[in-house]
Amino acid sequence: MILNLEVEKRTLGTKSELNQMRKNGLIPAVVYSGGTVGSNIIVPAIEFNRLYRKSFGEIAIFLLKIDGEEVRTIIKEKQIHPVSRDITHIDFLELHPGIEISIDVPINFVGTPEALKEGAILDVSRRSLSASCLPRHIPEGIQLDISNMTIGDTIFCKDIELENVTFTEPEDLAIVSLSLPRVGGAEEADQEDVEDLVEEQSEEVTE
Repeated sequence: MILNLEVEKRTLGTKSELNQMRKNGLIPAVVYSGGTVGSNIIVPAIEFNRLYRKSFGEIAIFLLKIDGEEVRTIIKEKQIHPVSRDITHIDFLELHPGIEISIDVPINFVGTPEALKEGAILDVSRRSLSASCLPRHIPEGIQLDISNMTIGDTIFCKDIELENVTFTEPEDLAIVSLSLPRVGGAEEADQEDVEDLVEEQSEEVTE
């Protein structure tokens, strides 16, 4: 998904100046490029939040328009206010052809195992996987069909394949498993939770 966003350059700014920008509906941000010193910009909060919501469950490429130039980026990191949950700062990473980048690929769970109707428990351990690839091969996400899982099944990182994408997680990393009811353990999801997962296709964060 490619999202267009107009931004403006800014001076570095003091803490009080940055806070004033946020009060004015702007998000301070930095665009990093190939390890060089980042370029300071400001992002319109309302427009960014609108676009960001559209990209939930996918990796979005932000085409930043800065002083008439277009810069292809992805979100490297973002800071969120602990109380208001507003995004207070964004780090963008400029994409360069031929240079691999590290990404977190969101997992979108598809389907509902029949065993859930019989009381089985779905343990969701991961909702994204770390990977590396060239910019032209950035995937939108992983579509993981869990509808055919039966009790005792576990899907591992080694079971996931994306063309031209290399996962940097351990091969035996468990993503999701289906088991009989038990006490404690990983994050548990019943049938209603799985349906929510499929509907929401929750966000992914690149770090």
